[in-house]
Amino acid sequence: MISKSELDIWPVQWLGLHRNYLVDGEMDVLAALLRGVGAETVAEFGCRDGRTARVLMQNVPSIMRYIGVDVPMSYQPGLSHQRSEMVTSPGILAQHIPQFELMIREHGTFDLTPADLGTLDAVFIDGDHSEEVVSFDSVLARTVVRTGGVIIWHDAQNGAVEVRRVLDRLIAEYWPIQNIEGTWLAAMWKE
Repeated sequence: MISKSELDIWPVQWLGLHRNYLVDGEMDVLAALLRGVGAETVAEFGCRDGRTARVLMQNVPSIMRYIGVDVPMSYQPGLSHQRSEMVTSPGILAQHIPQFELMIREHGTFDLTPADLGTLDAVFIDGDHSEEVVSFDSVLARTVVRTGGVIIWHDAQNGAVEVRRVLDRLIAEYWPIQNIEGTWLAAMWKE
């Protein structure tokens, strides 16, 4: 468990945007994690409407490239209740920011290779929360994140999804994943 006191956390500027799908304080922690690795290149697997991308680009000045990956409305998530979380215009809240690059793929991250992403400083995994996709996303993230970079998972404590199941398996395989105190976030710094 990582205590919030171990992170350089300060309140982010929300830019008047909605706070749906995040527990209080999680955006502050996300920004602190990205600042902590001096993130210049970031990918978010499951960017939804682009709110997180926009807020993080505003609050983490080092970000030079932010890749938002999402799916078209024809996509069928592994957990049917996630269908209601999908949006018709992925990334719309960040599309006007030059550093933002949207990748919409028919099968989400399954349609990506490491070459599509390049080397990244950080990956935020927050898309399809089924075991199969979280497992794939985790391996893809570990492949593209540079040594010293960070991988962050959302909903690590949410019993309605399968993220915890994947993280428990990866921890058993010696991935140094830690939960962040008081949040549904987990993180791993790549060694």
